[in-house]
Amino acid sequence: MISLLDGIGAIASLGAVLLALTSWRQHLTTAEKWLMWAIGCATAVINSMSLSSWFGVGITGGDLVQEGLGDYLQILQPALWGMFFYAAVQAAQRKQLEKSRQQMRDLVENMPVILHAYDDKGRILAWNRHAEEVSGYSKEEVFSNSNILLRLFPDAEYRQQLIEECHNRGASYRHRIRPLLCKQRYERQIAWYNISEKFPISGWANWGIGLDMTDQLVAQKELEHMATHDELTGLANRALLRDRLSHSLSDAQRNQRRGALLLLDLDHFKMVNDSHGHPVGDQLLREVAERLRSCVKSTDTLARLGGDEFVILLERIGRPEEVALIAERILAALVGRPFDVFGNEIRVRTSIGITIFPDDDLNLDELMKNVDLALYAAKQGGRNGYHFYSRAMHNKIRWQHRVAEKLRNALESDSFTLQYQPQICLGDSSVAGLEALLRWSAFDEVPLSPSAFIPIAENMGLMPSLGKWVVKEASRQAAAWKNLRLPIAINLSTIQLYQPNLVESLHELMQEHNIDPQTIEFEITESAVMRNIDSAINTMRRLREKGFSISLDDFGTGYSSLSYLKRFPVGKLKIDQSFVKCIETDPVDAAIVRSVINLGHSLNMKVLAEGVETQGQLERLGNEGCDYIQGFYYAPPLTVESVEAYLQSGHVH
Repeated sequence: MISLLDGIGAIASLGAVLLALTSWRQHLTTAEKWLMWAIGCATAVINSMSLSSWFGVGITGGDLVQEGLGDYLQILQPALWGMFFYAAVQAAQRKQLEKSRQQMRDLVENMPVILHAYDDKGRILAWNRHAEEVSGYSKEEVFSNSNILLRLFPDAEYRQQLIEECHNRGASYRHRIRPLLCKQRYERQIAWYNISEKFPISGWANWGIGLDMTDQLVAQKELEHMATHDELTGLANRALLRDRLSHSLSDAQRNQRRGALLLLDLDHFKMVNDSHGHPVGDQLLREVAERLRSCVKSTDTLARLGGDEFVILLERIGRPEEVALIAERILAALVGRPFDVFGNEIRVRTSIGITIFPDDDLNLDELMKNVDLALYAAKQGGRNGYHFYSRAMHNKIRWQHRVAEKLRNALESDSFTLQYQPQICLGDSSVAGLEALLRWSAFDEVPLSPSAFIPIAENMGLMPSLGKWVVKEASRQAAAWKNLRLPIAINLSTIQLYQPNLVESLHELMQEHNIDPQTIEFEITESAVMRNIDSAINTMRRLREKGFSISLDDFGTGYSSLSYLKRFPVGKLKIDQSFVKCIETDPVDAAIVRSVINLGHSLNMKVLAEGVETQGQLERLGNEGCDYIQGFYYAPPLTVESVEAYLQSGHVH
C-alpha cells in the first residue's frame, strides 16, 4: 500500500514542477528555478522506487537493497518539502515586496511636491515627476549634468548652503522660500523643507521636499495690492497713504525734517460724467493719475482717496516754496493742455490745498483736516489754484462751519427776522417803498450781517429754503400793511431766479395772502442775471406779466453791456453803495453815478442810490437827478413796530 509520505511526495513533486514551469508569474530567481527542478526530480525518483517496490518489481542488488534504499530516501522528503515551501514563500514575499516598492515609487513620483536627494558631493540622486514638471528638467538632464545646481538655484547663498548640507550629511529646517530657475528661464518660488537629519535614508546624504508657492505668493501680492491700492488708477489708496504718512510724520519728528501734504480735486468733474458718461470719466481719472505721476518723484506717494480727489505726500522738503513750485507744475500739467479721452477733448481745472508738517501739525488726522480746509479755501478763492493752510484760515473756516450748523438750526426753529428800510423819494422826501432785509442774531442775540452768512447758506444749499422763507414772510407782512399801499422790495437770490416753477409759486403766494402783485418789487442782482441772460430775461418778463415790479440791484458790479441792459424788463436801477460812498471825493465814482442816472432815464427807468449816509451825498445825487435814495441818512433798517412808528411821523408818500 502506498504510504502517506509517498502521496505527499508525489504532490510536492508535482507542485515543484508546476512552480518551475510557471516561474515567470511567480518571479522566481534562477537558483530557485533550479531548486524547484531538483526537488521535482528527487521526489520523482524516490516515489518511483517506492512504487516499484510496492508492485514487486526488483532492481539489481535484490529486494533487500531496493527496499532499504527506498526507506532511506523517504527520510529526505521532508527536507525537500521544506525547501519547496521555503522557495514558494520567498517568491510570494518578494512579489509582495516588489509590489509595495512599486506603490511607494508611484506615490513618490506622483506626489504634488518636489522630492530631491543628493549625495555627499552635491550630486542629485532623486528627482520626481513633479520636480520635472516645475523645473522643466527631466531626470536624465538632472542626473547627467554636473552643473545642474548652478542652473537650478540662482541664489548663490542658498546654493552654497545646500552643498554644505550635503558635505555635513543632512540638515533639518521647516521651510525657506528660495527661487528655482526653470528651464524656460523664469523663476518659481519654492518653500524648501529639509528633513534628512530627522529621517535619514541610506545612500542619500541630504534630501528634502519643496512646495511650489509661486501662485499663492502671486495671489497674496495681488490681495495686498488690492487692499492698499486704488482699483481704477493703481495709485495708493487711503489706507496705504495713512500708513506712509504715519511713518513720514515719525521721521520728520525724529530727524527734524519737513514734509508736505497736497490735496487736489478736479473742479466740476461731475459735469464730465453727466455729459460724456462714466467710462469717459473713469478714463479721464486714469490719465490725470498718469500726469500727476510725472510731476512727483518716485519716492513721493501719490494716492487717490476716491471720486476725483488725489493726495500727494512729499516726505522731505526744504522750504514751502518748493511745494508751491510742485503745485504750479501740477496745474500746468493738468490745466495747460486738454485731455483726449476716446476722441473727446476735455479741459480740466483743479484746486489744490497744501499743509506743511510739522509746522502746521504732527497729528495725522489733524493734517488731513488741515489740507481739506486749505482745499476749501482754494475753491473759495476762485478755483484753479492752490492755497496753503494757515491758522487764521483755519479759524475763519471753523467759524464758517459753526455758522453753517447754526443756519440749519435757525431754519428749523424759524429764528430769522425781517427788517424794512425805507426808500425815500428825493423830490419830496417821502417814503416811496420799503426794502425787506433779512436779519439773524446768530450768537447770543448779536446780529450777523447777511453778507457774512448768505454766502455760507449758498454753499450749503440752504438758499432755496431761506429765500422761500423771506418771500413768504415779506408777503405776509405786505398783506398786513395793505392799507399803507407801499411797495415792498424783496431780494431774489440767484438760485431762486433760476428755479423752473418760480413765477407760478410766487403768483400762488400772492393769491394766498390776497396781495396785489403790483405792491411787490423783486430786486435781482446784475451778476445773477449775467449768469444765464436768456433764462433770466425770460423769467423777468413772466414776472412782469404777472404784475410784479423788477429792479436791477447792485448795478455797475455785474459788467452787463448796453446791448443786454436794453433787453432787461426792469423799471428801476439801483446804484451800488460802493459808488455812492466816495461820490464827493472821487471824480471817477461821481462820473459813474452820473452816467448810470442818465442811462436809466434814457431807458425810461427810475434810479435809486443805495448807502446814502451824508448830506453831501444827498445833495450830489439830487443835483445829478437821482429819483430815490436809501440809506442811514434817512433811516436804518427798522423792525415792524419801528416802521409803523416811522410812517406815523408823517413820512408817507
